[in-house]
Amino acid sequence: MKNVTPQPTATENSDDRLIAGIGYVLFLVGPTNLVTMIIAAVIAYMRRDKAPEWIATHYEFQLRTLIYAAALLVVSIICAVTVILLPVAILIWALWSIWVIVRVIVGLIRLVDGRPNPDPTTFWV
Repeated sequence: MKNVTPQPTATENSDDRLIAGIGYVLFLVGPTNLVTMIIAAVIAYMRRDKAPEWIATHYEFQLRTLIYAAALLVVSIICAVTVILLPVAILIWALWSIWVIVRVIVGLIRLVDGRPNPDPTTFWV
């Protein structure tokens, strides 16, 4: 007879961790497709009250990322509409994309390491 080791069962904590990870992946696609960022934020909003405290910080971090990103996009759009500031709008959008990607990668690394976000409300990482 084979020596079979039992497989670990999925716990709610691992499910929340997976969902938070999926949210980060959706945010990574965000600079090219804003809809995925909105979907990730809706999921984070719906799950943050039910999640363990350390994962709730990741959900809060994702929500704040969407809020800050939306504010920066509004500024970029206003600059683009004025045509004279179009180069400024392009620069803001490029920096916005880099900021989103860096912020999400840092959050994802913390999630994979099993660490909470120390200050999920900050603009920086």
